[in-house]
Amino acid sequence: MFSTAYFKKKFSRFGQMFYLTLSNFTKNALWESASACAFGFIFSFIPLSLIIYAILIGILRVYPNIYNFIITFAHEFETFVNIQPVLDKMMETKSLNGFNIFLAVWVIWMARKLFNSIISSMNKIFRSASKRKSWFNQLLIFISEFAMTLVIIAIVIMAFIFSRILALPFFQTIFSKFPILFSQSSHGFATLMIYFIIFIAGTIAYRVIPGTKPMRRRCLFYSALNAISFFIVSFFLNKFMNVANYNTVYGTISSIVLLMMKVYLFFILFLFYAQMLYVSQFFETLLRSEIYLLPSFQTVGGSPAGIKDYLRRFLFINPSQIQTPQNTIFVTKDQVLYEKEDKAKNVYFIKSGFIIEENSEGRKEISKGAFLGDVQCILNEAYGSKATASTDCELIRFNDEEFKKIIEKNHHAAKKAIGKILIYKDKSI
Repeated sequence: MFSTAYFKKKFSRFGQMFYLTLSNFTKNALWESASACAFGFIFSFIPLSLIIYAILIGILRVYPNIYNFIITFAHEFETFVNIQPVLDKMMETKSLNGFNIFLAVWVIWMARKLFNSIISSMNKIFRSASKRKSWFNQLLIFISEFAMTLVIIAIVIMAFIFSRILALPFFQTIFSKFPILFSQSSHGFATLMIYFIIFIAGTIAYRVIPGTKPMRRRCLFYSALNAISFFIVSFFLNKFMNVANYNTVYGTISSIVLLMMKVYLFFILFLFYAQMLYVSQFFETLLRSEIYLLPSFQTVGGSPAGIKDYLRRFLFINPSQIQTPQNTIFVTKDQVLYEKEDKAKNVYFIKSGFIIEENSEGRKEISKGAFLGDVQCILNEAYGSKATASTDCELIRFNDEEFKKIIEKNHHAAKKAIGKILIYKDKSI
C-alpha cells in the first residue's frame, strides 16, 4: 500500500510541474505562438491537402473505391472548402508541364508555413537545451511536411481497408444485432481518423522537433493527453455552440471562425503539453533554479510579498525531488555550519530552521527558503562569516559545480546572482 508521504510527494511534484509549465508557457509567449500556428494552418491546410491528393492520384486510378471513401471523408470539411472539383481536375491530369511544376513548387512552399510555425514555437521551449543549427531546422520543416503527408496517406489507406473489412457480411450481421453498440456513422469514423492522426503527428513532433531526445513513452503520454484534451474541448464546444444557428445569422463565415477557434485552442494545448514535456525532461534542473529564485517570505512591511510569491514558496519550499541522503545536512541548535575562514566549496539551501550569520557587520538571522554561501562560491572566496544554527535545521547541500550549473542554465538565476554579487562588493568597499 502507498503511504501518505508517497502521495504527498507525488502531489507536490505535480503541483511543481504544473506551475513550471504554466510559468514557462507565459514567459515563452506561447499564447502568441499558438496564434502563429493557427495562422500558418490557414495557409497550409489546402496546399497540404493538395500534396496528399496528388500522391494518392496513382492509387485512386487503380482503386476507384478509395476515391469515394476520400470524398466521403472530405464532406466533413465541405462547410469550409469543397475539394471535390480540385480532386476531379487532378484526376484528369495526364502529363506534367512547366506550369504544373511551378504550381507543385508553390504548393510545397506554401504548405511549409504551418510546420515552420510549429518548429519555431517549439524552439522557444527547447532552445536552452537544443544544440541544433538553424539550417537543420529548415531541413526539418520539409522533412516534417513530407513525413506528415505520408503518415496521413498511410492512415487513409488503412482506414479504407478497415472500412472494407467492416462491410463484410459477418460484421454487418453483428451490427444489425447490436445497432446501439455498433452504429455505423461516417462522421464518427472520420472523427476517429482525425484524432488518430493528431495522436501520431503529436508523438512524432514531440520526439523529433525538440532535438533533446525526450523519452518515447513521455512523447506518447503527452501526445495522448493532447489528443484527449482536444477531444474534450471540441465536445463541449459542439455541445454548447449551435453552428447551425450561427450559419443562419452570419452565413458560412461563422463556420470558418469556429474552425479557427478550434485550431487555436488545439495549438494552445499542443504547445502546453510540449512545454510540460520540457519540464518533465529537465525537471530537476528547473527545480534547482526555482528554489534559488524563491522570493523572500516577508517584505519591508512584514507582510507576504504577494499571492504569486506565496504560492511559489508553498510549492517549492520542500524540493524533495532533488533531495537525497547524500546531499541532506542536519544541524542541531548552536552547531556551527561553517567558519568565516572556510573556503566556500558548498552552497546550502535552508529547508527548515533558522541560521545566524555573524561577521564584522553584525548578526543576521536567515530563515528557510534562503541560500547560504552562494556569492562566495561564485567568487571562489572564503565564506567571510560564521554560520550557526539557532534551531534544529535541515539543509540541502550543493557543491560548487552543481550550484554553478544552476547559474549557467537559467538566466533569471544568473541575474539574481549578479545582483547579490554587486551588493556584496559594495559592502566590502
